Amino acid sequence: MKKIISIILVILLLVCTTKVYAAKDSFHTTLTINHTQAKRGDTVTVTIGLKDIAIESAEKGIGAYTAEIQFDSSVLDYVSVNGTNKWEAPLYQDGFITSNTKDAKVVNTAQSIATITFKVKENAKLGETSIALRNFSGSAAGPDILASSNGATKLTIIDNNSSNTINSSNSSNSKKDNLQDNKAQENSNTESDLSVLPKTGEEQNPVVMILYTLIGLSIIGIIGLMIAKN
Repeated sequence: MKKIISIILVILLLVCTTKVYAAKDSFHTTLTINHTQAKRGDTVTVTIGLKDIAIESAEKGIGAYTAEIQFDSSVLDYVSVNGTNKWEAPLYQDGFITSNTKDAKVVNTAQSIATITFKVKENAKLGETSIALRNFSGSAAGPDILASSNGATKLTIIDNNSSNTINSSNSSNSKKDNLQDNKAQENSNTESDLSVLPKTGEEQNPVVMILYTLIGLSIIGIIGLMIAKN
């Protein structure tokens, strides 16, 4: 009996002194557009980017991804998709894209990863339309990690007879408007939207510690009953 009690006490000591940690893996995506206004028949290009990459698990970066790009198919037609110097051209099918780095290595710094070109339909309705990323999942040679926030941008379809034109003279204004749109989109994402995975790190997990405490108290109770019977 004393031997059993000794074993239980050793187990209890190990459980109560073991620290459980969890790290938060996260990153954000961006979506920028080359022009904020377009006429029917015009083409526009959106650039997908990564930023704020904070990944401590696996290879500590992102080497591949899958995502859905959402747009109004009654306003825009998909034309083409291209990669960047670091990333392969994504495979595109029914609004879903997937790609990986050209050298099979992960990245952990802010950068552009793809561009997608759309054409405004000849019968597109006038007004504002949105283009957005959804369910962006990055891979780092481990469990997939969902983006903490997904990029989005807006495009305004104007009448073909409008005096506004899309050329280099208004490109700077377009970039400025787009940055404001992206900033508003980022602000709309709250901390509760963060998708994180439990990994080894330095942040103690209180839920697990409470569970261990309950287990310890139960073991102590069993020991007390055994001693009382003897």
